[in-house]
Amino acid sequence: MDLGLAGKRAIVTGGSRGIGKAIVETLIGEGVAVATCARGAEALQANIDQWNAAGATAYGDAVDVTDEAAFNAWFEKAVDQLGGLDIFISNVTTRIRSKGVERWRDTFNVDLLQHINASELALPHLKNSDAGAIVYVASIASVMTANMPTETEYGTMKAALVSYGTQLANRVGRDGIRVNLVSPGPIYHEGGFWEMVEQKNPDLFKMAEKVSVFRRLGTAQEVANSVVFLASPAASNITAANLRVDGGAIKTVNF
Repeated sequence: MDLGLAGKRAIVTGGSRGIGKAIVETLIGEGVAVATCARGAEALQANIDQWNAAGATAYGDAVDVTDEAAFNAWFEKAVDQLGGLDIFISNVTTRIRSKGVERWRDTFNVDLLQHINASELALPHLKNSDAGAIVYVASIASVMTANMPTETEYGTMKAALVSYGTQLANRVGRDGIRVNLVSPGPIYHEGGFWEMVEQKNPDLFKMAEKVSVFRRLGTAQEVANSVVFLASPAASNITAANLRVDGGAIKTVNF
């Protein structure tokens, strides 16, 4: 299938590793010019160099998405580098180490507010595109009532993100902008959370594998494939959707 992405311009947050990196590389493979950001400058620059050496058009800078002034400046710079914007993929998250009320506040900033801020930056540019699209990377934690203790706040904010994204889809559809979400289940990638669990708590890792009907964790590439499809003109009549990429982990009818 031709996704119709050749020549499009995309911003992807958190593109140096894991799901974000897989999304960037999948977009590049479809002929998309990409700008991305991450907190780690060294790893990000190594990826940018590798992508450009292979013939891609890729830009990137180290920036903390919760530093509103720095992120806003980077976002506008990225749009200028790309010469416009057709696709915004809001992916970045991080593991919060604070506790108590502070943990709720930090999770709110990382897993909800920064997505909203970035969307408000993207919308004026997407209105000038003939195929504007936003895709948020959410999580099945948004609908789970038995999350791990470390994901109580995370699941709550992801639920709010799903609500925000579907409401936004209704608001901006008249401008020709589509808004969708992808909710991964447990995803295994090098240097990621589940690799750490595999090493430090193999029993928990085995339990997570059994949640999927396929008896395995998902891959970053499987998530990226879904994100890129939803961002593409091939999905031109899909908006306000929340696509679970979880191997059937959630055992409910998904109306």
